[in-house]
Formats: sequence, C-alpha cells, structure tokens
Amino acid sequence: MHFLRLLILPLFATVLLLTAPSVYSVGAVRAAQKEHSTHSKKPAEVLYVCPMHDNVTYKKPGLCPKCKMTLVKKPLPQN
Repeated sequence: MHFLRLLILPLFATVLLLTAPSVYSVGAVRAAQKEHSTHSKKPAEVLYVCPMHDNVTYKKPGLCPKCKMTLVKKPLPQN
C-alpha cells in the first residue's frame, strides 16, 4: 500500500503540472478573442510621415525621398 502511494502521488502531480498550463492558456486565448471581437472590424488608418518633412506622407512604411529617414507612423484623426 505504501509503495502504491509513493507511485501515484508523483504521477498525479506530474499530470496536474502538465495539464494546468494548457487550461489557463485556452482561457486566455478565448478572452483575447472575445475582447478582439468587441472592437470595430475596421483597422485604424495611419499615415507614414517623415520626421523632418511634414509634407512627405505615404500610406505604407518606407524612407523619405528627400532625406532618406525612416517614415514614422502617424494615426489619422477619427471623425
């Protein structure tokens, strides 16, 4: 009987440790999906602007044609 207890308890603890993270991660994924679904489906519109030249704007990331600096993301005002 004592031998059986020494075998079952560590086995039970191992099973709990291996299954517990998956249970929590599934709950976290479901919560993230639910939170994501409550937001609007339309992505936020942004422009990419040169830090040195405000008149250089693009819809995609890249480099400024004037000074070759990396364009930075600037969100458009929400209407």
